Amino acid sequence: MPSYRTATLIGSTFLFIALSFLLSREPTLGPGVFPLYGLIIFWSDFRRESEMPVIFIFLVSTAGLLLASQSAPGARAALSGEVFGIWLLTWALSTARARASKDQRDMAVEQLGLETQIRDDERDLAYYKSYSASVGGETRLRRDLAESAKSLGSTMDAGEVQRRLIAILTSRFPGSRVTVAAAAGDDPLLDLALRRKGPVLVKDCSADARLRMKGSAVAVPMKVMGQPAGFLRLESDAPGTFGPEDVRTADLFATMAALGLENIRVFEQVNERATHDPLTQLHSHKSFQSRLQEELLRSGRSQTPLSLIFCDLDHFKSYNDRYGHQAGDHLLRTIAAILAGFARPVDCAARYGGEEFALIVPNFVRTEAVELANRIRQRVASEPFVFQGQNTNITMSLGVSSFPQDATTASQMLRVADERLYKAKEGGRNQVVG
Repeated sequence: MPSYRTATLIGSTFLFIALSFLLSREPTLGPGVFPLYGLIIFWSDFRRESEMPVIFIFLVSTAGLLLASQSAPGARAALSGEVFGIWLLTWALSTARARASKDQRDMAVEQLGLETQIRDDERDLAYYKSYSASVGGETRLRRDLAESAKSLGSTMDAGEVQRRLIAILTSRFPGSRVTVAAAAGDDPLLDLALRRKGPVLVKDCSADARLRMKGSAVAVPMKVMGQPAGFLRLESDAPGTFGPEDVRTADLFATMAALGLENIRVFEQVNERATHDPLTQLHSHKSFQSRLQEELLRSGRSQTPLSLIFCDLDHFKSYNDRYGHQAGDHLLRTIAAILAGFARPVDCAARYGGEEFALIVPNFVRTEAVELANRIRQRVASEPFVFQGQNTNITMSLGVSSFPQDATTASQMLRVADERLYKAKEGGRNQVVG
């Protein structure tokens, strides 16, 4: 079946042939029939043909000139005018079509420009939306980090830091399980984080048989003062829940919690150095004085007894001269361990200064404190104090004072205990006076 273009071309050709045949048989009909050739021009222009109007205008003009040469002068003039009219019609249609084509091209160019602008605007809008979401996420993260830093840094309890960290991340990752583990143990996910020494993200745990779990998970190792201090673990039952940005967020919060724990550790160490003697690890002289005041106030309010035992090593200078200062330090540490072994959790064992020690014993009357002091003296006297494979010996003298029998203030208790310690020294040493 011929195409639309072929069919219309055949129709135009047939019309031209029919008109030409009619005029060749009846030349007198020329002025009346010739204008019908204009239909071919109209039809070709309507079909937006580019070459056919030129061909047909040539054929029509030829036919008109031939017909005019065979016609009477009057008809010749009419046919010449009609040929000119056909040319004028062709020029007008061509001009209109050219103007319409130019308008279409201009509209196409304008449309293309508008489409390009729309695409650019859509791309810019998508970028600004992405940027806005990114900035919004960063702003929220910074705000949460600031609030978390304030929350995690406002407590000196390591357990509370962990609980607050879990609460913060549970709020940030709803539907997820957040835990803090002290060690990797037999957990393959935490063991993986331990071996990698960094955060681990598993988007689909079921793909790894070693994990023995489903869903997705994140593990972040925590360090305090450069040492491993546990692991932060996030779990979800749905695969793909967590992404790299979530790992970064969890790592930031874990780091903040680790900094909080590190501050607690530093505070504890500083407090330990301030309140404990570095050689013997017993309470320092300053800590002892403060504790004695507290215990006296407590005993005064509750009307309960309080005793103080003063201890002094006999001939410690001679011991140092004979065995050396290293042996003397070893001796002091051993004496401190003996005192700490006799002390109850409520008691306070302290190094008072040099070779002098003190023991605060709440709820002990003087007779009970004297009995305790004698047990300490006997233990010290029987201790071999081995230093570098050599047995050494030393004894201890002790003085006891009690509240409220002997004193009612800290200074009085110290003075009485010191006086009785002096009497023990004067009485031959290695004895208790109370």
